[in-house]
Amino acid sequence: MTSTTKTNIDLLIIGSGPAGTSTALHLLKQDPTWAKRMLIVDKAIHPREKLCGGGITHLGENVLADLGYTIEPSNVPIKEVRLKYEDRHYSFRGDPVFRIVHRAEFDHWLVKEVEALGGNISQGEGVTDVELLEDQGHVQVTTDRRVIRAKTVIAADGSRSLVRRKLGINDGHYVARLIETLTPETTETSWEFKDGVAVFDFTQMTSHQLQGYYWDFPSIVEGKTFMNRGVFDSRAQPTRDKADLKQTLSDSMSDRERELDSKSIKGHPIRWLNFRSTLSRPHLLLAGDAAGADPLFGEGIAIALAYGKVAAAEINAAFAKNDFRFKNYKWRIFRNGVLFSVVLRVWVAGYAYQPHNPGYIRIGWSIARFVLRLTPWSRPNFVPVRKPTANG
Repeated sequence: MTSTTKTNIDLLIIGSGPAGTSTALHLLKQDPTWAKRMLIVDKAIHPREKLCGGGITHLGENVLADLGYTIEPSNVPIKEVRLKYEDRHYSFRGDPVFRIVHRAEFDHWLVKEVEALGGNISQGEGVTDVELLEDQGHVQVTTDRRVIRAKTVIAADGSRSLVRRKLGINDGHYVARLIETLTPETTETSWEFKDGVAVFDFTQMTSHQLQGYYWDFPSIVEGKTFMNRGVFDSRAQPTRDKADLKQTLSDSMSDRERELDSKSIKGHPIRWLNFRSTLSRPHLLLAGDAAGADPLFGEGIAIALAYGKVAAAEINAAFAKNDFRFKNYKWRIFRNGVLFSVVLRVWVAGYAYQPHNPGYIRIGWSIARFVLRLTPWSRPNFVPVRKPTANG
């Protein structure tokens, strides 16, 4: 039964994943007094498992660098990203191209950094109801412990956002699907570990009518080496029949002499950002997967961290002007370089994942290989990550 305890707060952040903690870190770094003015609640208790390939690109690392951080949890630096279609492939190279983290460790690290700055995070406290009381100037959030009245709420509660459901925010069928599994590997037998290679295989676009790709990511989980293997289905063309993700994963793993254990499969949806997406209401902002991620590759961590930067700027502006309508939030999002790139990816995904014949796709791959040679990503020594600033 919900307690009758009532809490009044300036800012309530629902969700302690990268979007929620990034918002908190940006606010706390700019003004330490936010420590007494905000609260983060999450039904989970860290470290908690989170389904995710774990890739964090330089876009996310640069957001952290601007906060004064480098990634501390164990991770696998990827020096080559190999994109494959049938017998054709080309690679992005860098030092690194991106890193693969274990989300349980990564998210827990961010939570501890928020707490180190004085931020209050209530773990194991689940939200059960949300009411937008605009005439009273706050949002009323009911949890399994109390009632919280906040001038502003950040809904960073994931693709299955309870806040969206409770407030009736429904933007249509802009939802991708993914499933994944972990297979134990050794660094001696896995060339992906030895060479620092992540594979994105798009062959299944024609063989299984997939609107996406199969992936192989070398990963470290609790100090042990695994391959994170999965299938991403963008659903960029929602009217097309859905691919059989389990069969696609099983066949792709068989090609790599691995057998799928059905009991080990995990899956979840990914909401992707759309031009028409609802991103705010008075006294309420959506962030991270609750707002929308990338439909082209399914990138989520870097996007979530960027949402935190934008949300923090919007919140500071709102309290400075005592105006909580958040009419500029979408404008701020589309002006942010990281998040604007997601908007571009929506457009690219709509074309890339249309039903094409194999010959058409092969022509596209030939053009892409040529274009890659004109970018810094063709150089193995390319370093896309900025050094941490003095902000930390």
